[in-house]
Amino acid sequence: MRAIYLTGESVYLRAIIAADKETAGAWYAGPFPINAARAEEWLKEVHTDLWGSNKPRRYVIARVADDTPVGGVALALRDNRRGFLTFAMAPWLDEADHLRAEALRLLVPWARDDLELMTLTFAVAADETATIDAAEALGMERTARLRDFVARPDGRVDRFLYQALNAPWRVGDA
Repeated sequence: MRAIYLTGESVYLRAIIAADKETAGAWYAGPFPINAARAEEWLKEVHTDLWGSNKPRRYVIARVADDTPVGGVALALRDNRRGFLTFAMAPWLDEADHLRAEALRLLVPWARDDLELMTLTFAVAADETATIDAAEALGMERTARLRDFVARPDGRVDRFLYQALNAPWRVGDA
């Protein structure tokens, strides 16, 4: 089942299900890839008591055309007011940056307007320009440059933090 408000032109977001263990390489956000057996164990450990708990809400980013998982996102809440997004995209996809950007365009209005979060923050590699453009178009502001190690074939790039502040929490210049 697809939520209309979390469905874009090429991707949609949905809850992780047991069958997603076969495609964990696309949505799992760990430092190392995992196989289907480990993904199934991880799902059983993590996906318990999801509602009313402080555990991150995890979603699969899937293609609209064929329901193939192409990534994942976790929304961690602090004090039910501040949200933190963590994306994982299938590393073999050339269009991963564009798919992440589309998922971001679905998530930010939902988290800001429907969940009424005060802030929504996420990190993005400095060379992921489609996601950066989407964040800025959504009114997100770059709040930090981290001298993080994001490995690339020709070296490393920094990571940027972007943050959206919900309108009721904005204060004019002091």
